[in-house]
Amino acid sequence: MPDLLLANEPLIRLGFFFGILAAMAVWELLAPRRGQTISRRVRWPNNLGIVVLNTVLLRLVFPTAAVGLALVAETKGWGLFNTLPAPWWVEIFASVILLDLAIYLQHVMVHAVPALWRLHRMHHADLEFDVTTGLRFHPIEILLSMRIKLAVVTLLGPPAVAVLIFE
Repeated sequence: MPDLLLANEPLIRLGFFFGILAAMAVWELLAPRRGQTISRRVRWPNNLGIVVLNTVLLRLVFPTAAVGLALVAETKGWGLFNTLPAPWWVEIFASVILLDLAIYLQHVMVHAVPALWRLHRMHHADLEFDVTTGLRFHPIEILLSMRIKLAVVTLLGPPAVAVLIFE
């Protein structure tokens, strides 16, 4: 099963991304929590354009990304889970939790460190608040975030399928 997931990683990512985005957008349309003063037709192309830019940038700078690094770490024996014996389900569960904790700590850090806040405030500067706001990040912040994630993957040595589930 993990091989099937990893072989179809790009389709799985896109499927989850667009599926969740569509579900959240429909939910917002059917049950809005607040009125919007700026049209989605104005904001969405900008916010989704940033997503496309960030995705292309990440693929150019980090072509293997986190899942690929997890596969390399497994073959090289890097990281905690590649040195300590544990059942596969423990490794997957713990990896997803620890990766999430790392990204949470990163989020705390971008709010606390002034230089990082200057990048992160692009996310908070959205003139409205909807599903696309959660996708709106400065390209430099995205690159820094990936470097942090790659460092955590190297240290943890999580199963590649756990990284895919996390992402």
